[in-house]
Amino acid sequence: MNIEQLMYIVEVANTKSLAKAAKTLNISQSAISQAISKLESELNLKIFDRSKTGVFATKEGEKIIEKAQFALHGIYQIKEEAFNQINKTNDLLRISTIPGLIGPIIDTYLSFKNSKSNLKIEVNEKASMEIVEDIKKGKVDIGFIAINKEKIDYISDLHFTPIMKGKLLVFASTESPLADNKTVINTDLLKQQIFVLYKDEFVQEFIHHFQRLFGPIDIFFTTTNLEVINKAVTELGAVTLGHDISALFNNSFPSNKMIALDIVDFIDTSFRFGWIKKNDYKLSHDANLYINEVNKYLLEHRNM
Repeated sequence: MNIEQLMYIVEVANTKSLAKAAKTLNISQSAISQAISKLESELNLKIFDRSKTGVFATKEGEKIIEKAQFALHGIYQIKEEAFNQINKTNDLLRISTIPGLIGPIIDTYLSFKNSKSNLKIEVNEKASMEIVEDIKKGKVDIGFIAINKEKIDYISDLHFTPIMKGKLLVFASTESPLADNKTVINTDLLKQQIFVLYKDEFVQEFIHHFQRLFGPIDIFFTTTNLEVINKAVTELGAVTLGHDISALFNNSFPSNKMIALDIVDFIDTSFRFGWIKKNDYKLSHDANLYINEVNKYLLEHRNM
């Protein structure tokens, strides 16, 4: 008797067909038939009656199949426990996130560690498409990205779990004349500004579309340092572009010195934000619990 034979009799009992069971298990019908016959011979007991209308468990076979289901469940539990034990000693979750999300990820982790979890995390901050590339190359385990409709096909070979929706906004100093616009900035006013930009493909895409439609703009510099960008906006009167949730969850965002402005529609600036990983990458039990806690934090604070 072996595990495969137990799997075969359970699947045949469920489908009541050797052909359907063979297709599900991706083996030949004759292989299943021979394996079951061998098991019946070994047990000296008939498990199935075979007829033109299907394959049905005998009265004695029903009890054998029930025991097989319990046995398989126990085997799956053993495998899962072994996986968890192996990962418990080195349960490191490598995370990449778009700008502004480091705070919630770390804050949630500090609370999560109070539960005596063995989970360890490694967190870095990058642009969305860089995160996607790192996921594909196996440099990180999971990433929190922004994605729009134009780029959704680029992640079709990965597993994406959307958490919330958002958009790209213009950020300016509260001392800027743009603050008089309160919530919206038109393209004429936007063209007159000096830009400091985060090095991000979506930001560059927006700028490309804008300049194609309305002519060149003055870009002071591009960087991946948010602190430098915030300083240029608040002290030099420049403007920048960024995702709304990056400002919402960025603990260092100077909300008393910077305002967010919607852009008059000339391009779709809507995004979905969420987690991305390889399809075959399985999070450990603790990592799953932790990510769920991060999601809970994000959704609760997004709606505040």
